[in-house]
Amino acid sequence: MLHGNKIDFIRIAKSLNTLLLIGFTVAMISNTVLASIVWMAYFNKSRTIVPPAISAAFTVSDTAVDDAYLQQMAEYFAFLKLNVTPASVDHQYGQLKSYIDEADWHVMQPLLVDEAAMIKKQNISSHFTISTTQVALDERLVKITGTLTKYVGNRPLAPETLSYIIAMNYSHGQLSLKTIKKVPKDVK
Repeated sequence: MLHGNKIDFIRIAKSLNTLLLIGFTVAMISNTVLASIVWMAYFNKSRTIVPPAISAAFTVSDTAVDDAYLQQMAEYFAFLKLNVTPASVDHQYGQLKSYIDEADWHVMQPLLVDEAAMIKKQNISSHFTISTTQVALDERLVKITGTLTKYVGNRPLAPETLSYIIAMNYSHGQLSLKTIKKVPKDVK
């Protein structure tokens, strides 16, 4: 009798061990699948962001943006930088500074402060009308060409056709401004 109970106990223990092993394997596979789903959802979630003015639909994710988004944000940055008066320059440049990439802050911020001081001192107003936009998505560069009209006080200056390269950075779902540079006239 004792020997029979011992055999039954061993058989039950082996069955429980087998069930525990199967349960552990299923739990590990489930955890791996769930972890991969969470990983993919975290790094590939799309969201809709509304820039100050919307002229076309666009899509962004944590890792990528499309042409339309870069174009609209570059046009907004150009508006903030080039459509200024002595009364509005501090506000416009303040908004622009909030988008500057932290790695380029030490370069861009002093330039904007100096330019704002010159605009106020010389009573300069400017207005930029965009005519063409070219987007280099992989480099996150946008070339904007248009007409810049300036006024010193009430006296208008001759309008100029100028191009600007706006370099941006997109990291972890956040767009930042690297630089806004005027393209020399002899470069196409």
